[in-house]
Amino acid sequence: MTPLRITVFTRSYPSADDLYQYPFVHRRVLAYAAAGHEVQVVRPSTEPGLTEHRFDGVRCLTGDGPALAGAIAKFAPDVIAAHGISEVQWPILTASAGTVPVCNWLHGSEIPAIARGKAALDLSGDALLAAQRVIEARCSFWHDLLAAERVRLCTVSMAAREMTRPDWGHRADRLAVVPNPIDTDLFAFEEKGPDDRFNILMIRPFDSRGYGNDMAVDAIRLLAGQPGFSRLTFTIVGDGPLFEETLSPIRDLPNVRAHRGFLTQSEIAALHRRHGIFLVPTRLDTQGVSRDEAMSSGLVPVTNAIPAVLEFADDACAALAEPESPASIAAQLWSLIDDPVLFCGKSRAAGARVQAQSSADLVIPRELSLLEDACRG
Repeated sequence: MTPLRITVFTRSYPSADDLYQYPFVHRRVLAYAAAGHEVQVVRPSTEPGLTEHRFDGVRCLTGDGPALAGAIAKFAPDVIAAHGISEVQWPILTASAGTVPVCNWLHGSEIPAIARGKAALDLSGDALLAAQRVIEARCSFWHDLLAAERVRLCTVSMAAREMTRPDWGHRADRLAVVPNPIDTDLFAFEEKGPDDRFNILMIRPFDSRGYGNDMAVDAIRLLAGQPGFSRLTFTIVGDGPLFEETLSPIRDLPNVRAHRGFLTQSEIAALHRRHGIFLVPTRLDTQGVSRDEAMSSGLVPVTNAIPAVLEFADDACAALAEPESPASIAAQLWSLIDDPVLFCGKSRAAGARVQAQSSADLVIPRELSLLEDACRG
């Protein structure tokens, strides 16, 4: 493949003081550069002018519309890979979109069905009505964008693409499907021993009920009366406005450790090595990057059997609970505690599943091929 000049246009990007802003985009940037491509990272802002910060050796430019348009023009990319954009950011790219092909990745909130679900879970009254108006405007924006010849869209799962069909109809067929890449070198598989099943890890944002963290808390409360519960340790890491409220019912349990904040990817990998089960409930998902990273490391996920999850995990490699059921989550978790042979078998299968389906070694060449095809028109 001829080296490409790729502008990565992203709504968010990690920084030293905000580690959880689109880390999956950062992994792509590192992989593109490692493959020999020249990569520019730009992030839109309402603040005038242009600033920059570096994260993990990557330079990220942040600026308003005119500043970023100028920076992109100066870089003269062969293709633009856009992540998390909406009708608000699109005008910045319109100057280039007629001559430079654009590939847009839809990760979640850009999809109307996901946005509606989160709004219904998190908002009410006037705030909900306002959000619904924004969502409908965004839906029209993407519908029109799908008609543009030099604009391509990509979702990270078949389930995500199907979520768009009620709004976009047959135009959804134009969406490519490529999963988020998982760094299986950083999140390297390590054989788990039977005792690892007693160490349960949960790493989640706490800014939306869509993540289902309340279901995990309710499941832990249900298990607290089980004989042998004291053998378990729960490590919960995350942040967001719902953190304290969500965890308050289990704060008094001596075997629950909660850490408010986010971690570097290396710190997450280190935690993986000390745990055997990954507690990752969900109500709304398009893939589940943190789950796949944990599976890559050999942790067995306990999660809910919603369509996007079932595309990346099955009963062979995960403990699948019924949707919206803390009792089912508790039962699935306890099935692993109760059976070390089952746990160890699922652990090995979890690592193999990610390696075969979404490892960066498989996914990055597919993404680069998509970008190269876009350059050819």
